[in-house]
Amino acid sequence: MKRAIITGAAGFIGSHLTEKLLAKGETVVGIDNFDPWYTPRIKKQNLSSSLKNESFSLVQEDLLSFDLSSVLQKGDVVYHLAGRPGVQDSWGSGFSASVENNILATQRVFEAALESEVQRVVFASSSSVYGSSATSLSREVGPISPYGVSKAACEQLAQVYRFRGLDVIAMRYFTVYGPRQRPDMAMNRLFRAALPGDYVFPLRGTGAQRREFTFVEDIVDATMKAGSPDVQQIAEPFDIGGGVSASLSEVIEKVERIVGSSIRVDLQPAAKGDPLITVANTEPAQKILGWQASTELQDGLENHHVSMLEALQLTQ
Repeated sequence: MKRAIITGAAGFIGSHLTEKLLAKGETVVGIDNFDPWYTPRIKKQNLSSSLKNESFSLVQEDLLSFDLSSVLQKGDVVYHLAGRPGVQDSWGSGFSASVENNILATQRVFEAALESEVQRVVFASSSSVYGSSATSLSREVGPISPYGVSKAACEQLAQVYRFRGLDVIAMRYFTVYGPRQRPDMAMNRLFRAALPGDYVFPLRGTGAQRREFTFVEDIVDATMKAGSPDVQQIAEPFDIGGGVSASLSEVIEKVERIVGSSIRVDLQPAAKGDPLITVANTEPAQKILGWQASTELQDGLENHHVSMLEALQLTQ
């Protein structure tokens, strides 16, 4: 039976991917260190249904110290989603966490995967590698934040290990949102600032910045397709985006209509390393993976809202 190894399995994207692969009948080994970046209680809740599945096993270890080759087997597909997220938190002393949890951990994953002769590694990169250039077909890697630099370095590592024989595919995710999104991410904060309470959303800049928001189910679908043996090895990373770019102001209006109340906002200066626009080029993913996003932003936001209400009920 096909085996999938998922690093960061208890996280936002990883927990959804775990459920989808289990539903396909695959055996899944999840690896997560339950980093206190946000409360481990949330991460454990993310895996609540998967832990009841006999085809799932959880390894609670840190990729920086764990001997990953002790878990990997020949023919496995590795989905490497673990890492330290956050553009704004990567400045100053925060960069050390990006280096350790993104660059060093990824190198250890690639090394162990090569040694174990896995079938393929699919790993999470980011639109942040583009900096301000992700607006046209002439885009190039040019990060404008330390976090973006760490993800670009991971892609370079992938190229190095590809030369040594590792089948590895990079997925450049564009602004992912949906159920189980991390508490520090914008969509979660927007809904929290619209729901009853005293939380205020920190609006950095004018709200004119545009993002290609991508629903988590679409991200998972693309990631699974990249792990399929039907897809040939390819060196070029894939842009994985939702298909429509929207401004933060437009998203604020949509959230307010969904919730039925205004968002409490605190105006702040524009964030460092925050590009004005990001637009994905999904044509390669459509041609090679047979994938394109299918979730409209409005539908995804409504789904996100429902999941937040359910989560609030669980905590009351």
